[in-house]
Amino acid sequence: MRFILILSFIFYALSTISAEDLLELSCLTDEQCMQFEGGKCLDSRCICTARGGDSEERVDCQPKDEKRNNIVGGPCPCTLPHAECDAQTQQCFCAAEYLPSDDRRRCLSLKVPLNGSCEMARQCQSMDTFADCQTKRCTCQENFVSYEGNCLALLDLNCSNNAMCETVDASICLPQTAKCACPKDLVSNENRSACIPGVDYATSCTNSAQCQVQLGAGSMCDNNNRCSCSPKHYAKRDETLNSTVCELRVPYGAYCRRTADCQQMSDGEDNVLNSRMECKWGECQCRAEFQVVNNEHCVVKDAATANQLSLILPILTIWPIYSWI
Repeated sequence: MRFILILSFIFYALSTISAEDLLELSCLTDEQCMQFEGGKCLDSRCICTARGGDSEERVDCQPKDEKRNNIVGGPCPCTLPHAECDAQTQQCFCAAEYLPSDDRRRCLSLKVPLNGSCEMARQCQSMDTFADCQTKRCTCQENFVSYEGNCLALLDLNCSNNAMCETVDASICLPQTAKCACPKDLVSNENRSACIPGVDYATSCTNSAQCQVQLGAGSMCDNNNRCSCSPKHYAKRDETLNSTVCELRVPYGAYCRRTADCQQMSDGEDNVLNSRMECKWGECQCRAEFQVVNNEHCVVKDAATANQLSLILPILTIWPIYSWI
């Protein structure tokens, strides 16, 4: 029995399951399994039963003659609202200005204004850097307040008219709070006593909001008081606009339409494109010569196998001793 358990662990550690193997069978409702004969949703997966009467005999899921696709990245025809068929790949993707939901079963609006319905922060921050998705509504972040469709930095200064705010470069006295607020593209200083301008990448800063004005929500004021990108973002230079922004790093499993969507500029490699991933069935996945590790990184296959064996070797080392106990 001990030997069987050890072998089971070894096969589990060495085995890999690609995302596309599970993609079409995941579900939330029975309706999402209607593309299969006798399909229904059980424990978040589509299962299928034999035809005839009330049979509960499990069978392999087979698509109906009229195949319906219920997932972004799946084959055409596309039945999802705001999805379209890519003629080159014959796959369904969200149309321009839309992005897939976390479960890849809906196409959501990329840009959502304040008070609009949202599911992820990216939707709100596409409209306003200082917005966030809270309780499924786009709202302003802490110490920011909504005013005429924008999130303005709020100062800790009372006022009754705009003139009282002009001495600290804040031209707005908000009626709902009776406090001064900074104009758009200005943010508050650390103690919220005055308005200060945003600054560029690698420039001196006093708080992260200063960096986010120009670099986006993925930037921060680091320990050296310089504007930089957060660990999940990288600095992307736009020569056309002569500016730098912090773009989200492309993770394994990210939504894509083209292989170019899975590539990014790699830090410390002379701006060489990261080409370890390719776009396959709407997801960024490792190329054939690479293998995913920890569902996050693509490494050369030999290195991946060595990493998995490092988990197994300690058990194999103590196995002779354990077998005699």
